[in-house]
Amino acid sequence: MLFRRQYKTPTIMLSKIVKLPITDNEFIKSWFSDLNNIVNCIPSALKDGNFILIEIPSIIINKKIKMKYYIRIDKNFCQLTLEGKEDKMKISVILDDEPFAQIYYEGNNEGSFYKIFDEIDRKLKEKIHVDYVNYKENFMNSNLSEHLKRISFVTKLVAKSKLILEKEINTNDLISSLEELIASCNNYPVLYISGYGDGVFRLIFINGEFRGIYINYEGKESYTEEELKNLKGKFKISVYSAKLGDILSNEE
Repeated sequence: MLFRRQYKTPTIMLSKIVKLPITDNEFIKSWFSDLNNIVNCIPSALKDGNFILIEIPSIIINKKIKMKYYIRIDKNFCQLTLEGKEDKMKISVILDDEPFAQIYYEGNNEGSFYKIFDEIDRKLKEKIHVDYVNYKENFMNSNLSEHLKRISFVTKLVAKSKLILEKEINTNDLISSLEELIASCNNYPVLYISGYGDGVFRLIFINGEFRGIYINYEGKESYTEEELKNLKGKFKISVYSAKLGDILSNEE
């Protein structure tokens, strides 16, 4: 009886670096957190439940690869992992002064994924640039102070934000107290601050810049920073870390 030795086809690995066209790490992280944005950059890719289907071109019948997806979001790192029976692909993003993406593939469809990599490279840079331009235009045209008046806006914003500090104060100099709180939270690019007690105030700071305010004190509403000087008394202050994308998405 003869035994035939079987050999596995050697696994091929591909890797490609993509320099991203923008340096706004907060926006990049928010953008990559949306799976649809990434899927739209992969040619012939469709989301199917917990899987991504990728169609591989062929001379006679195109082949479909089904891969389960996993998303990982850390402080300075984002990664989409796709795993199938014989194929594995990763799209990783490193967030630093010059953010970049790395595309990695391991499997037996080297020729097809080599072309797919080129398309991902092109679409990734193109789409994130267009989305960022639109985002900046919307942001510049937004009136955050008006939105801070609305309970619905504030409720949604708090639900999507992370509480990082709570403090009760009794003060005749609210501005100095707020400056101390903001200085202790300067590692967060977007801050939403709310105060309740002898009055109500809501503030938004983006990259250290004052971008929105709502005040209700002694029955009078105001939208100017100058009015903060008039607030005195007891307040419970909550400071939240928010995302720019969440602020804009709540504006409707």
